[in-house]
Order: sequence, then structure tokens, then C-alpha cells
Amino acid sequence: MAPDSNCRHRDVEAARGVGANDGTNQAMASKTEQLRAVYDVHGEKLRFLVVGAWNTLFSYALFAVLLYLLGPILKPLALSENTLVQWIGAHYYLVVQWLAWVVAVPQSTLTLKWLVFRSKGHWLSEIGRAFFVYLPMQGLSTVMLWLFSGVLGMPPLLGQFLTVGIAAVLSYLGHKNFTFKAPAE
Repeated sequence: MAPDSNCRHRDVEAARGVGANDGTNQAMASKTEQLRAVYDVHGEKLRFLVVGAWNTLFSYALFAVLLYLLGPILKPLALSENTLVQWIGAHYYLVVQWLAWVVAVPQSTLTLKWLVFRSKGHWLSEIGRAFFVYLPMQGLSTVMLWLFSGVLGMPPLLGQFLTVGIAAVLSYLGHKNFTFKAPAE
């Protein structure tokens, strides 16, 4: 081979990843295999974190929008002569929290179904089970929001924000072990 063609041959090999780059390519392939192995073991948890972040953002934004829209309507009810209506007006943020929850649960369940757990079950029954899983957390969130905002005087948006971490952990455990658990064969 002429010296000039030998240089071109090495350039082509280098461009294809042959020759001097073999060690680099093997190292990258090895890293890719390692990442794939980690994903095979922990992919569901990673997907849950990503989808959970979206679901949390969605439900928090929905709470904020409903608080903005319904707060001015519900707050004046605190001046009512009816005790129940007074309570609703005084704790309007709890009413808003429950309304947001009713809308957010189906959205959350469907994203978890399709993107995290990849469940083959019927979506409507899974939404029903998800309400059951979320109900204790919603009760806990209601108490926490009342404590933060009603007792400690924090703004409702801050109080709602503080309840999210606990709800996320309990949500994962509930969905993993109940909502999307594969039936026993």
C-alpha cells in the first residue's frame, strides 16, 4: 500500500471506530450494558420519579388555579349565619384541595398505568382502586393542610407544598403493592 493510501485507511478505520478507538468503543459498550442492567432493576422506580414529578406538578398547579378561581367565591361564605357554610368559607382551601384531588387522581392513575407500571388491567377499575389508595393520603393531606394553614397560619399554597413529599412515598408503596399489582397466577 502506498503511504498516502495507508493514512486514508487509518482515517476510515478511525471514523468507523476501528483500530485505536477499539478500547474506547468497548468501554462505552460496557457502560451502556451497565446502565441497561441498572435500568432493568430500577427502571420502574426511575419512571415513577419522573411521572410522579409530573403528577405532583399537575396536581399542585390544579390546586393553585382552583384556589385562585374559587377562593374569592368561597371565602365570603365565612360570614354566613349557617355554621356549615361558615366552616366552608373559613376553610375554603380544604374544599379546593378535595376538588383538585377528584380531578387529579384519574390523570395521575392513567400516567402511572401507561408510563410506569405498564399495567394491562382495565383503566376504569384501576382508577377506582387508585381513589382507594389515595384516600388515606388525601385524609392525611387534609389534616396536614389544616394544621399548616388553619392552625399555624401558613398560606394554603405553602401548606399544600409541604404535604407533597409524604404523599409521594405513600403513593408509590400503595400503587406498587395494590393498584397495579399483577394478579396471582
